[in-house]
Amino acid sequence: MIGLELIKNNIETDIKKQLDRIGILYRLHSRIKTIDSILEKDSRNRYSSSDKLMQDVIGFRIVTYFEDDVRLVADYFRNFFDIDNFQYDEPKDNEFNPLRKNLVCRITDRNLKDFRTVVEHSEENLSFLDSTFEIQFRTTLSEGWHEVEHNMRYKCKDEWKSLQKESRALNGIYATLETSDYTLRNLFEEIAYKQYKTKDYQGMLRNKFRLRFLLNDMSEELKGILLSNENIAKEIFKIDRKDLLSKLINSKLRFPITFNNICFFCNFLYLHHDEITRITPSILTDDFKYYFADIYET
Repeated sequence: MIGLELIKNNIETDIKKQLDRIGILYRLHSRIKTIDSILEKDSRNRYSSSDKLMQDVIGFRIVTYFEDDVRLVADYFRNFFDIDNFQYDEPKDNEFNPLRKNLVCRITDRNLKDFRTVVEHSEENLSFLDSTFEIQFRTTLSEGWHEVEHNMRYKCKDEWKSLQKESRALNGIYATLETSDYTLRNLFEEIAYKQYKTKDYQGMLRNKFRLRFLLNDMSEELKGILLSNENIAKEIFKIDRKDLLSKLINSKLRFPITFNNICFFCNFLYLHHDEITRITPSILTDDFKYYFADIYET
């Protein structure tokens, strides 16, 4: 269905633009259900003979490298799109089960007009398709497990009714992956601390903020400032990564993700050191002041 493909591409461009803006490490997958898949799901869930609507004919999956980015990204797109519903299961301390981290959004504007045209002109009865799309959120480690679970257990629940031991084992695999997600994040935090202690400040920035940095090295001038004033590096190391990225993603501010620029941004938001302020390019300073006028005025 070409019309749906165009709608998917438009939405995908919007999602990529926002994720690339903050430099977060991610993979984005997308798909449109085929007619066969739509009809199969209808026969399984009986949409066409009930009041229920199928909401995931267009689907996206945002896969982040690190588990603490999943909630950050989900919350952002929850406010970015016109949402229909949001399901975000928090893990329980004594259970390891599939967790729903799904956002259903309304198709709007020009895409909505195109969607209605596709549905109205289809040879099949597709009136049970809702004008929505779904975004799922995963980490790289949980992504593969959820694929196996969805296809080999969720879609054939009857086969698993007598397989309690095997079902627990499958959940156990997920438990190890979830634990590995925490361990992976902690590993890079430990590396960042080690690099802070050895004054490898470029490495410290890479592993503390875990962003897709451009290849430009930190400038010698900025390195010199950090090496001559260890308190600045210490203050940068103590910055709350989540707070920094939340401010960036919610501001619509856009700049190349380089080591220098992240330092300049940290300095504007939290540090206010004259030496770094002096070497911050004026075009960046003007943007910071525009998007964070409240901080600048104080």
